[in-house]
Amino acid sequence: MNDTTVNSTICPRCDAENVRVLTTSPVPGRWTMYVCDTCIYSWRSTEPRSATDPLAYPAEFKIDPADIPSIPAIPTVPPRRR
Repeated sequence: MNDTTVNSTICPRCDAENVRVLTTSPVPGRWTMYVCDTCIYSWRSTEPRSATDPLAYPAEFKIDPADIPSIPAIPTVPPRRR
């Protein structure tokens, strides 16, 4: 797969439209890594459609951006040892 087959404008996980390029391959043109600024999901352009295409992303892993503020951080950070 190359970058031209990846929908880089819509997040596969939350369907938000605020996706940006996070980084690119040190070898020009090999891959591009994207990140969603809404749900922090990231993916590389070379991953399968099930990880990069909003229509092929597994429904059981989709999230609603409205639910993000109430999602607990799991696992919780344990207390600092002294």
